[in-house]
Parts: sequence; C-alpha cells; structure tokens
Amino acid sequence: MRIVPYAAVLIVSTSLAFAQQPAHGPAAGSTEVANASTEQRVQDLLSKMTLEEKATMLSGSSWMDSAPISRLGIPAIRMADGPMGIRNWTGPSAVTNAEGTRTTINSTAFPAGIAIAASWDPELAREEGKALGAEVAAIGRDMILGPTVNIQRAPLWGRNFEGFGEDPYLTGRLGVSYIEGVQSQGVIATVKHFVANNEEFERHRIDVAVDDRALHEIYYPAFKAAIQEANVWSVMSAYNKVNGVYCAENPLLKSTLEKAWNFQGFIVSDWGSTYSTAATVNAGMSIEMPGGPPMQTWLLRPETKKSGNDGGYLTPEKVLPLVKSGAIPEANLDDNVRRILRILVESGLIDHPHTRTGSIDTPAQRAVARKGAEEGLILLKNSGNLLPLQAGSLHTIAVIGPNAAVDRSGGGGSSLVHSSLLVAPLDAIKEHAGSIDVRYALGVAMPGEDPTQDTPEARKTLRDAAVAAAKSSDVALVFVGYSSKFETEGKDRETMDLPDGQDELIQAVAAANSKTIVVFNAGDPVTLTRWIDQVPAVVDAFYGGEEAGHAIASALFGDINPSGKLPFTFIKALKDSPSYGNYPGENLHVNYAEGIYVGYRYFDKHVTVAPLYPFGYGLSYTSFEYSGLKLPKTYNGHNPLEASVTVRNSGSRQGAEIVQLYIADPHASVDRPVKELKGFRRVVLAPGESKTVTFALDSQALSFYSTAQKQWIAEPGRFDVLIGASSRDIRQKASFELTK
Repeated sequence: MRIVPYAAVLIVSTSLAFAQQPAHGPAAGSTEVANASTEQRVQDLLSKMTLEEKATMLSGSSWMDSAPISRLGIPAIRMADGPMGIRNWTGPSAVTNAEGTRTTINSTAFPAGIAIAASWDPELAREEGKALGAEVAAIGRDMILGPTVNIQRAPLWGRNFEGFGEDPYLTGRLGVSYIEGVQSQGVIATVKHFVANNEEFERHRIDVAVDDRALHEIYYPAFKAAIQEANVWSVMSAYNKVNGVYCAENPLLKSTLEKAWNFQGFIVSDWGSTYSTAATVNAGMSIEMPGGPPMQTWLLRPETKKSGNDGGYLTPEKVLPLVKSGAIPEANLDDNVRRILRILVESGLIDHPHTRTGSIDTPAQRAVARKGAEEGLILLKNSGNLLPLQAGSLHTIAVIGPNAAVDRSGGGGSSLVHSSLLVAPLDAIKEHAGSIDVRYALGVAMPGEDPTQDTPEARKTLRDAAVAAAKSSDVALVFVGYSSKFETEGKDRETMDLPDGQDELIQAVAAANSKTIVVFNAGDPVTLTRWIDQVPAVVDAFYGGEEAGHAIASALFGDINPSGKLPFTFIKALKDSPSYGNYPGENLHVNYAEGIYVGYRYFDKHVTVAPLYPFGYGLSYTSFEYSGLKLPKTYNGHNPLEASVTVRNSGSRQGAEIVQLYIADPHASVDRPVKELKGFRRVVLAPGESKTVTFALDSQALSFYSTAQKQWIAEPGRFDVLIGASSRDIRQKASFELTK
C-alpha cells in the first residue's frame, strides 16, 4: 500500500471552509515515531493499548464515527455516506460539527454510478473520485462509503443505479479509478458490498447460493482489482448470507480478502449488518457500524426489528468476556485493530486529524459533474436523424412529462445527495431555446408526489393538456422514468414497467406529434416495447446529477455529441433476464442458477432470446469505421500481447467512440462464455480523423477459474480477438495461438 502525503488533501480552494479540532496524544505526534515505518508506528500504538481500548475500537461511537482512543491520540474515523456525492440532511447521516450540532450541507450531486459506467471512461471516474474526496475532506470527514461495485444481476435490484453495470471487467476498471481519485486526497475509500449483494429484498435474511466459479469470474473481480490495483483502504461487508453464512462473519473475509488478495486495510460492516460477536471478530471484521446511542435508535426501525438483529455485537461489553474466555483469540482482536491503525497512519489521519479545510460544490467540481452527465447519456434511437434539433427551423417545442421540470439527480437511500444547484431539463431547454416558444405540460404526475393530480379525472386533464401542447408544437420532448422513491436502497422495484400513466402519455403524445423524442431516467432496463416503435428518438439519461438538465439540453440541441454505451444488456421484458425464476428467491434462499452467465454472456449463449439493445450499444451523431486489426500469431503468456485497430470518424461531426475488445476461447475444455470483455478505450475523433487504438492483453485476460484446481487457468490453443462498437456489433476479428 502506498502512503499518500497529507499535503495532497489541501489542493482545493477555501471559499467555504469547515474545520475540526484535532485530537492530541503522545503517540501520534511523538518525535521517536515520526520517522518510523508504517508497521513500526502501528505496532508502537498497539503495544500501548489496553485490552479494553482495543475492544472499544471495534464498534462505532456514533452513527458515522468510529471510536477514538484519546489517551493515545488515536482519532475517530469520521465517515460520510456516498458513493456519488456526500449524503446530507438533518438526520443521522448529517454532518456533525465540532460543537456537536447537526447541519445540512449542500454538496455536489455527481452522476450516479450507472451513468459513469455508461461513459466507459476510467479517467472520468478518477476525476469524480478526486473531486468527491476533496469535498469529503473539506467538511472534516475522513472516509466515503463508496464505490458500489456489485454486479447488476437482476434488473429490479433497487441499487442498480449505484453500481457500474453487469460486467466485472468494466466495473473493475471504473472502481479502481474512482478509488485512486478518492484516496489521492487522503480520504479513505470503501469498496462495497462484499459480496453477492444483488437484491434489497429481505437483505438482512436472504441467503445467496452461488458457486465458486461465478464468485471468481463475476462477483469477485471488481473487489480484487480494488484491493490489488487501487490499494483500497476499506471494504464494506454486505447484509446478506453467502452459502449459508452472513457476510460479516463469513470465512471469505480472511480466506479471500486477506489471504488470497493480501488486503491490508480494514473491513467495516454495513449499518447493522453484524449478527454475532465471536464469529464476526474472528472472521476479520474490524468495525461494526453504527455505534453508541444511534445504535439504539437504529434498533427501533421496522426493518431492523424484522431482521432479528439485536445490534451492538462488537461493543466492549460483549467482546471482552469472549476474549478473556478464549472464544476470541487476542491475536484476532489485535489483527482487527492493527488494520484500523494501519490506515490511520497511511492516510495521514493519525498525524493530522480533522484539521482539513477546503470547499464543496465549486465551479471545478460542478464541471466534473457536468462532464459526467454529458458522457453518460446514451442515444438509443434516432430514426431519420431527428436529433440533434435544428434550432433555426423550430418555432415551438413542447416539453412534457413528470421528469421535465425536476432534476432526477440520483436514486434514493444512502446515496441521495442534496444540492442547491440542481438543473431541471425544462430550465436548461429554455436557456438553449432562445427565441423558440417552449411550452410545458406535466402530462402525468409521478405517483406518490402529488395525490391531487393522481386521480382518474386529473390524469385525463393532464394528458389532454400534453396532447394539445404536442399538437401545436414542431417537436415534442417527453421526460419520463423513475424518481428516488422508486429506485432506492432498502427495496427493489416491483416491475420493469414505467410508473403508472407514463406509457399512455408517450403513446398519446406520439399520436399527436410524429416528432416525439423520449428521454427517460432509470438505473437499469425498463419496459420500452409498448411505444418504442411509435417514437423516432429515445435518450437514456440515467441519473445525471445536478448538471443533468444542462447535459440533456446540450445533447438534444447538438452542442455535444452523445457517446455513452450501455453498461448492461437492455432486455425487452423481465422474463428475458438471466435471473428470471431465481429472483428474489423462496423461503429466504436465492439460487444463482445462471452461474457465470450474467448479462451479455447469457444472451450470447441463448441466441433465441434477443435483447432490445445489446451490452455496449449506443448511437452517435457521427459514424465510425474500424480497420486493420493487428496482433501476433502466437503468444507465450509472458510479456503482454498487443492488439491494435484503426478507428476513423467517417461522419461530419466530432464524436467519441467506445472501442470494445472481447476475447473468445472456442476450444476450451470447460464451458466458457462465447466472448468476454477484456479491454475498451474511449477515443475522440474529429471528422475524417483516424487513430490507432492499442490494447495490451495478459494471460489473465485469457483465463477461466478452475474449480477443480482452485486457480485461474489459461489453456494453450487458439483464441479469438473481437473488436467492435458493442457486444453484438463486432467490426474486426483475428486469432492467435497461446503456446503455453
């Protein structure tokens, strides 16, 4: 693990500053340990701690703080909810200042994880992580609870919008960059939720049955990359059970995270995800959250009561008797505490606790949010090149729908961010429209937001007004989708369908105006088949953060060229999902019967089930040509194998193409996917410009996990390299021989 200099956290401006009083202690600032190595400093602190102090560090001291040991100058780790912005409101996760009072801080609402995934841009993920880390430090916090790298297995999972889609390679690349950005600011990143956390249904009690190969090939890779490549400082355990054992006390914490991957940081529980004392400590869990008086409040929540979780399992009162009886070996207690201390030293927090200053929601941070919102937009359909809109030929525009006049910046729950600078599409369109007459109609209310508008009579009135606006306008823009109440932590969606009344609204508007463009907000696939053939243009806007409105308007009017690609397979109906029939499970058990065949891997294997749009798909206002794939004819498995391809912008506008590389092993001794993503590049090209894109492949990119040998295997033989614009749009193909 690398040490990040504390000076790195002071790179932001100081127009809005927050300061916390430092804790003082003889060990933290003593000259005899100032120049010692990390491990020497950790051991020095550990040797001075009493058994009671060690036990104290295993549970939180409040809703968002770990326990300090003031006698030794060991500060609390002050946490902030995430992952795509700092969660703030006057509640338990609100920022607590030095005086102990609560305050609400409006921070930058960055695009949701799924929107960043749609950009296929690791550098963007790094920029966002860096900006987010700076904001966390600016408010005197030390740790952000993100990123979410759980795989999109089931289309109804309430937290799909937080993650990076269905593919472990894409998720891993984006997760590594995000973590590197956050930790460059001296802020602890927390990769979550380990492991196989893919539904909110009965998340405290559900038992996931998943085989070893699926774990290693689908659900582990992003966590492994976070540890071995990004040196992530913290991992959060999930609520659920895996193969009969709760994640917080699962042997996988030691056997996989610590031993197999050499994880050096600490493991923190999800809030209330511990269910035992000795088993949890012995498994390697370092911090149970929350703690102190807030834990008692948490225990009163209906969800907590239903889970049967009594909470407070790692308090000194419960831990110490078990240490003294031998049920918890003191060596295990020491190791858990040592891991916390190690990160306190490595992050710089032990030397400079809570003295950081900086700013939040600065123009530079908002620019990152704007870039993310723009790059994450996906143009799904554009018949007749209706888009971009030609402002000079338009006199009237109808802007319609429940997501037109509000900014659906993100999903709900622990990732919901409050910003004072939210931009709704309607406002941004008015800014872009100039002298064009922009007419607004709600069309249909979002269920649950205004009961007075959600009656049959009110619905008819709203729809009639929308149809009238569409009929009298040159073009109709319909904004639909979900809100943070529909896609949220704590519950799954009930259906893939759009909320009540939205399909009927689109159909009515499309019948009134042949130039109807639909823009929708969602974190995963939704049912489009009821009207997709009736409208010429469709844009998937995901949840674009506070700058979503500006990004959408810029794309519609052609100021930017959409370049996003689907980070998941867009299915036609729920029954087409690989998890169908094995979600959400029965009797609190869910069987991952599809194994490694998640997402496009499933559809490549089951060719009779066609998705609406394939993984990696996305249109542009320009076109791209691929040519000249080059790679060696043989590869010995040692130095990286290089594959290169030339991409040319054959259209008339500048644009960005996501060049995707897939590997196929057609002669494997085991059942393998038809192809798997193993490389991608985002390349920006002017009209007529060409660039050569080069990929470096190693033996890991060719390997599968052998359950017989308990290791990754790359078998000698022929491999195919497939390069294209999506998983179903392969433009170039070549083969090589792995010789050993």
